[in-house]
Amino acid sequence: MHQNLQLAWLLFAILLLGGCASTARFPDNPPLVEAKPTMHPQVPESTLVILTISGGGSRASAFAYGVLEALWQTPVYDDANSPSLLDKVNLISAVSGGSIIAAYYGLHGDRLFRDFRSDFIDQDVRSELRQRMLSLENLSRLSSTTFGSGDILDEFFREKLFGEHTLSELFDEQGPMVIINATDLFKGSRFGFTPEFFSLICSDTQQFPVARAVAASSAVPLIFTPVTMTNRAGNCNYPVPQWVHSGLAEKNTNPRRHRLAQIWSRYLNQTEHPYIHLLDGGLSDNLGLRAIMDQVIIHDGLINTLKNHSLNGVRRIVLIEVDAAARLPTEWEKMPSHPPQSVILDAASTTPLSNYNFETKAYLHSHMTPWLEQKRGPEECPDQTDCRLELYFINVDLEDATEQLNGQALSSIPTDFNLPEQGADQLIRAGQRLLREHPEFKRLLGEMYPGN
Repeated sequence: MHQNLQLAWLLFAILLLGGCASTARFPDNPPLVEAKPTMHPQVPESTLVILTISGGGSRASAFAYGVLEALWQTPVYDDANSPSLLDKVNLISAVSGGSIIAAYYGLHGDRLFRDFRSDFIDQDVRSELRQRMLSLENLSRLSSTTFGSGDILDEFFREKLFGEHTLSELFDEQGPMVIINATDLFKGSRFGFTPEFFSLICSDTQQFPVARAVAASSAVPLIFTPVTMTNRAGNCNYPVPQWVHSGLAEKNTNPRRHRLAQIWSRYLNQTEHPYIHLLDGGLSDNLGLRAIMDQVIIHDGLINTLKNHSLNGVRRIVLIEVDAAARLPTEWEKMPSHPPQSVILDAASTTPLSNYNFETKAYLHSHMTPWLEQKRGPEECPDQTDCRLELYFINVDLEDATEQLNGQALSSIPTDFNLPEQGADQLIRAGQRLLREHPEFKRLLGEMYPGN
């Protein structure tokens, strides 16, 4: 009865407002006056630690929380200023539900372990968002063609989690660099909320809210409208990178870099592409790995990538991939009846993501050996010692969890902005355990801190 009354009120409000559509408009991204060369943070140590966090709504945030907490509880013995292994993380690349916890940690550091559960994981965010969208004020604004539910998601994140913190704070060297990833709806490509991308479209990271970036990364299609940005490319003296020019001529010899160059060229054609419509980052990369892999493709190899980012002294790369991807329900495979539309929609979106995740991981693994075997020149190896890179690939996959919730695998928890009772505790424990028990994690600790 309550749902019927709610639906009746919604229909009445829509009819009432239909004759006077709102002129509400999304908040615009401020222009960048003058593009400057991107300064990459120095990593003085020989170990580069990269963390990627997948999408998956609150499920992904809770699972990643367990991994982050396990890193935070792992002491290090060579740096009094960095007491935990989490302090050693240099870069986080995150998508959708993973971007929420990544941005929170990037802004607030260890406060994450005091406040994030009560601020987000333990909240019924889905119900609060629904109530916001059903308010009379927002129903009026939603009648506008230039304001949508993605903008309401942005407002929720500003009020509840991120305030007016700006994107530049995720790159200020006060903690790890955090890359929030979304999907450009009409280019079908990853859009990274980074200084490079913002220089490309002549937008100012110092005035762009973190909340809006996270909203774009989390805007699940059909539930949320795209987060829209204005493309001002060509208005800030942005020097087009050389790799874009060379990549456009490499269709047959380097097709992956050619495709990336084509995408950047479309942004540069501002007349034809004046607006950018962004949705859930999982549509283009649900693992957060593509931001890392794209850099290696752009710079034609791992050694060149490290050199370009002023990381010549790195000898050891630790890649921790947190994968909270969903598992499709199997009970419908035991029935002859047609699944409901909601189940069909879930399967139609989850299956392609699962296939793409597999291909992303397969590509990464197939190129690891060639990347690591690339030789360094005298510039990177001044003492002529063995400068080969060593990689620790730590895949923390929710599919490997033995913990269950009500007899079901944790990966079967729906992708949503709320969790079932005890779901958060189980996911956090699974993340902690899977990291600590991973053979590569044990090898890393043993080689970094022998005897401890």
